[in-house]
Amino acid sequence: MGVVDINKKTLSEIDLYHGNIAMPKGFEINRDRIKSDILTSYINQKRINNNPQAYAYKDYQVPYSQPLTWLKDYLRDHIKVEYGFTLVQKFEHGNVFHPKEQSFTRHLVDPVDLRNSPDYTLVYGVDVEDNSCELIIEYDDNRRKNRTWHLPIKNNHFIMFPATNKYCITENTSKKLNTILTIGYEYI
Repeated sequence: MGVVDINKKTLSEIDLYHGNIAMPKGFEINRDRIKSDILTSYINQKRINNNPQAYAYKDYQVPYSQPLTWLKDYLRDHIKVEYGFTLVQKFEHGNVFHPKEQSFTRHLVDPVDLRNSPDYTLVYGVDVEDNSCELIIEYDDNRRKNRTWHLPIKNNHFIMFPATNKYCITENTSKKLNTILTIGYEYI
């Protein structure tokens, strides 16, 4: 009886990375500072427009801060060591969700500017009330279309997935603000 020569080649893969950030002692992430920076940007943009609803569900610029730099450096270095590729930041923004607010569904790829679009989306829980929202990632599994993967968004927890996948953040079911950071990365 002969052996059948069967080969497999993976043409495409949807990879999902997630976990808690465990910084070394003395380099703990000051999430309060990151939250404060996002909220300051949020308040300033609302003042400029003078309309409280004008910036609901918007992305807010996050100013430079040492705690944020440490977070991004740690993530980049960890991914390089564990998975063998380097992340290069394309952009970042913060989101503030009041009770009963949620994001819209989107992806971070610009179809008319693929060269400058990110490869990965990273969502990080800066200050999120326990069990108050989820990240829903949409994907296709060959013929099985419109699948979703649900992950809770937690404090100091990141979720990274391909930027071509649509995602949304569900309604904030708590009575407090949820503050979330999103970073777009290219990989090399």
